[in-house]
Amino acid sequence: MHPTDVVVRVMVWPVATVPGEASLLEVAESLAADGVGALGVVESGQLVGVVSERDVVHHLAQGANPDHVTAADVMATDLVTAHPDDRILDTARRMVEAQVRHLPVIDDGDVAGFVSMRDLFEVLVDVAAHEEDVVVVPSGTRVVVRQE
Repeated sequence: MHPTDVVVRVMVWPVATVPGEASLLEVAESLAADGVGALGVVESGQLVGVVSERDVVHHLAQGANPDHVTAADVMATDLVTAHPDDRILDTARRMVEAQVRHLPVIDDGDVAGFVSMRDLFEVLVDVAAHEEDVVVVPSGTRVVVRQE
């Protein structure tokens, strides 16, 4: 796989979801049971937010009662999304810029899947491992190292 491949090749489906009224404890249990880092929050069949492990930990550390705080209370609602045909590298850049680790993939208004930084990182690292003679300096410039 290559960074110019499309997101549909690495996204996860089916998407693990919870209703907005799910307690923080139920969210934590779903994250653990599904082995994922984020869940889609759905209401009336529509994605309305994303709740991540980081959201759960943050609220518990601030003393939230896990039985009374809900997914709707802690979810991110200003969603950054991808389309199944978006390039992997472009999607990774979007995630870095938005400082998110999980991204819903939306197709015609419906959730087509989820992609995580881990999914994208595996592709990017694999390519970097095969380009041993290319170095990326802090400015982002790619320098080709010639060995003679």
